[in-house]
Amino acid sequence: MNGSMTNEREALAQLAERALARGEEEEAEARLTAWLARNRPDVGLLHWTAMLRRALDRREGAMAALEAAMAMAPDNAGVVHALAHVSLEAGRPASHLFERATLLAPAKAEIRLGLASARLAEGEGRRGLVELEAMLAANPGWMEGHRQFAQLAAMVGEGDRAFSTIEAALQRFAQSHALRSLAIDLLLSGERHADALAAADRAIAVHGPLRPFLVARAAALDELGRAEEAAATFDRPELAGAEAADQGLAVWRLRHLLRTGDLARAVAEIEPWLTAPGAEAIWPYAALAWRCAGDPRSDWLDGQEGLIRIVDLDPQALGLESLLPLLRGLHARSGRFLDQSVRGGTQTDGILLARCEPEIARLREVLRQEVAAFQAALPPADSSHPMLGVKRTARPRFAGSWSVRLAGAGFHAAHHHPQGWISSALYLSVPEDLPSGEGWLDIGGAPEGLGGHIAPRRSVEPRPARLVLFPSWMWHATRPFAAGERLTVAFDIART
Repeated sequence: MNGSMTNEREALAQLAERALARGEEEEAEARLTAWLARNRPDVGLLHWTAMLRRALDRREGAMAALEAAMAMAPDNAGVVHALAHVSLEAGRPASHLFERATLLAPAKAEIRLGLASARLAEGEGRRGLVELEAMLAANPGWMEGHRQFAQLAAMVGEGDRAFSTIEAALQRFAQSHALRSLAIDLLLSGERHADALAAADRAIAVHGPLRPFLVARAAALDELGRAEEAAATFDRPELAGAEAADQGLAVWRLRHLLRTGDLARAVAEIEPWLTAPGAEAIWPYAALAWRCAGDPRSDWLDGQEGLIRIVDLDPQALGLESLLPLLRGLHARSGRFLDQSVRGGTQTDGILLARCEPEIARLREVLRQEVAAFQAALPPADSSHPMLGVKRTARPRFAGSWSVRLAGAGFHAAHHHPQGWISSALYLSVPEDLPSGEGWLDIGGAPEGLGGHIAPRRSVEPRPARLVLFPSWMWHATRPFAAGERLTVAFDIART
């Protein structure tokens, strides 16, 4: 009997693991729930049940399963950490759980990162910053800790301190290649190109002309408008041919070629990457290069009807009246990420649509239905197309979600979302009587300095309860507006 029970548990655990990998959680969750109702609770299967419910956006049920598991095994660090993580996602207080998990598993760095995020969510971001700073002083080689510190510093309005822990670590370990690489990466992603150039030059002086530092130097020069110097660095022997294997270098070179109008080379260098892993980071540049070059593939890529959907939702169905104060409360303790496109506004931290408030749950299901309708109306499947080649599922899965609040003169710089398949903008609050064109969303144009003067494929007037859906790899930006509030929710849908 015991052996039979053990086999059942193992089989159910394997079922759960397979279901999570395949996106088939519904049936597996029902089977585990039924088994747990008939048999003595099992910590492992309660944990698996929670993970299945989390994947199904049923986080209240996930927390209930984990609380039951923790009651049975209060010293199980994995269970406590999982409950802390799901609680944080759900918008529930979680710092006390992360503190407990830290005591149970002090060597697990990801728990400490979670604690810093929980501090921010609970309005104690500066406390989280102090705690991270102390941990980094004791462990200066903790790269993810430095990255989190920089982001958290920016979010709590102390961006001038973002690099202080890296600088302190470099005073002790001046030969650290990894610390210098991290600093340069953060500077480039934060568009601090002059600082990135200076950091790359210092790194080359210490370590010699290593590829990562040369690439960073070329990129920074190019973004600063020093194209000739950038070209000389891109042409260094140390980088010869490396763009064929280094996607990061390939992207920076493509930006340089587009910026200087060398379309033939850009098109040629794009081709091999479109069938390689990570092609989603290259398609935005294919869109620019093909359109500038008059390549007929441009219309196939982002000019087809049905790739962009605009729908005006029912404000009552959204629960707009109660949703607005909830989101404004979240923005009251939000800031601007170090490496985000927001200018003149704030962006919420965490996964917005994972939260358990009734207003968010209602919004989530309305949006899921709209995405399903968009998928169903897309042009026919095309295996070579980055949008139409992705498998369409009955239950779209959110890859990320957030809210942005822009104030007067706020805008989004042109960007794309390489982690998503479908991206979005849902307008909730828009300034009244906006002059024509102000605050509009432009989809499919060219970022400033790239691609000449390509007009957007679509420009969308913002209106309350208006939802816009489009391919994640398409460039998109918002125009500034003079005054007022522009409050939106945005999300990405995952590829399957």
